[in-house]
Amino acid sequence: MKDARGEVFPGVTAIPLPGHTPGHTGYQISSGRETLVIWGDVCHVPALQLPNPSIAMAFDTDQDAAAETRRRMLDRAASDRLLIAGMHLHFPGFINVVRRGEGFEAIPESWRFDLD
Repeated sequence: MKDARGEVFPGVTAIPLPGHTPGHTGYQISSGRETLVIWGDVCHVPALQLPNPSIAMAFDTDQDAAAETRRRMLDRAASDRLLIAGMHLHFPGFINVVRRGEGFEAIPESWRFDLD
């Protein structure tokens, strides 16, 4: 199966995220200086897999590739200070990633209730 990659339409780029399922893809949404990455099922149990990205889940069809993808995306999120959204993240469902020792930690994005 060919990986999805590249610009889907202006401001939205497909990112191949191999390991979870064939063709697993995330999306980077950029506007000005702000970027959000929706990473789908890169991480299933943040409390376990962020400190130790090599922890595999039975749900991943290729556990080694999933672990490599997770480490790569966590490193990128921390280095580039990306806002992350995805499945299995605790409320409010958006995190920032920071390095902690050999692993990473999720810092929840502040919840804002704006109806302006």
